[in-house]
Amino acid sequence: MDNDTLVFAEESDTLSPKSQNFFKLLIVDDEHEVHVMTKLVLSDYHYKGIPLKFISAYSGEEAKTIIGENPDIACCLLDVVMESKDAGLDVARFIREEKNNTKLRIVLRTGQPGKAPEKQVILNYDINDYKEKTELTDQKLFTTITTALRSYIHLEELEKKNDEILTKNNRLNEEIARRIVAESNLTKYNRSLEKMIENKSTRLKKALLDLMTTEKKLHLARKDAIVAGISIFSLDTVGRSNATLDSNLKQMNLYRQKITLLLEKYNTLEKIIICHKEDSLKKEEIKESLQTITDYKHQINLDTILKHYPDIIRDSTRGIEQITRGISDIRLFTAINEEAFQPTDLNLLLNKAAAIQKNEFKAKIDIQMDLEIVPSLHLPAGQIEKAISAILKNAFQAVKSQGIISVSSQCLGADIVIRICDIGCGISKEDLPHVCTPYFTANDKGGKGLGLALAKSIILSCEGDLDIVSTQNEGTTVTIVLPLKNKLNKE
Repeated sequence: MDNDTLVFAEESDTLSPKSQNFFKLLIVDDEHEVHVMTKLVLSDYHYKGIPLKFISAYSGEEAKTIIGENPDIACCLLDVVMESKDAGLDVARFIREEKNNTKLRIVLRTGQPGKAPEKQVILNYDINDYKEKTELTDQKLFTTITTALRSYIHLEELEKKNDEILTKNNRLNEEIARRIVAESNLTKYNRSLEKMIENKSTRLKKALLDLMTTEKKLHLARKDAIVAGISIFSLDTVGRSNATLDSNLKQMNLYRQKITLLLEKYNTLEKIIICHKEDSLKKEEIKESLQTITDYKHQINLDTILKHYPDIIRDSTRGIEQITRGISDIRLFTAINEEAFQPTDLNLLLNKAAAIQKNEFKAKIDIQMDLEIVPSLHLPAGQIEKAISAILKNAFQAVKSQGIISVSSQCLGADIVIRICDIGCGISKEDLPHVCTPYFTANDKGGKGLGLALAKSIILSCEGDLDIVSTQNEGTTVTIVLPLKNKLNKE
């Protein structure tokens, strides 16, 4: 297709909203007959069903006034020579330049083409058609008006579309401006938010560090609380035993003094007898000495001393044994932190402890081992084995003669979880909160009550935790949680 070829859009079936029920046709000519003939020829003209409304002006100045009052004139048939030889050209200039009206179709119509040569006019003035009055037959006039109105409608529609585009552009510009402001505000808000998040993150990190420190202290406090419990109980026992020993020692010292004095009297008597056994004169002296001894026996209540002396010795011995056990129990708990950490296979310890307890109890108790592959941890292996053995021993005691004990291990998140479950007698609601308290026992066979307290203290010393859930007459589940971080933090 040639670049010079013009392509027109399809004609619209509707007119611009600015259009009314007629098209305004302005006839500008100083000859009255021209007005009459034009109206007569176009009286029954319709374009797209819409007729023409004729407006007449007989001079250039009158035409300017009418154009100023009717900006919606569609077409103007404009004579060139009127009150002056170029009055029509001045009107054309007025329309385009002063009124800036580019839609009005100007058809220059002249009876004196020599005074306004077509080539010169077309080049110098913004007009749409140039016709000589002699050539404007009925058909030519019809064609000229139709072409002008079609062009006018296109311009109207173009203006409407331009207005719509302008409106949309304005809205778009407003939206762009709003978005720029919003983006600017959002950027400021994001910076503020980032700063706020950074500050909160710093505070959270500090809070987390404080929490971890507090958690560590709490772990130590919980462990120390158990050790303190055993220490308080043991020291109390030691204190009571010590008081008993002190009392017994005082009594024994008194008895010793009295018996010593009695023995001295016997020694004196013995010497007298040895020295004077042949001397009858000394018999009275011996008799007096014997009476003195007899009186002293009654005075010191020798029979009572001889009766209670073994009891005092036995109580003293028992007190010494209690002191020894108390010190041993304290030593048992304080020794937890003395063992070095080393790579420990928990599953191996579980199997070993289960086999030992199974062999020790020799009851019809089944042990179900459900051990997943878990990594080795750096732990005090001997202490952990003691903890597991103590828990298993309690489980065997709870099951008594026949039943099932299950032992499992698995990795859950950042921890290794060990569960030891028994279907045994369970623990009452009243006793459950105290089962890890030193020397507490509900065992009617006289258990010492240190097993679970020791186990919990050991687990806590490894930064782990121990939890016990139980229902009386149904069974007990002991859960040991050990952090996986022990893989590295003890190396």
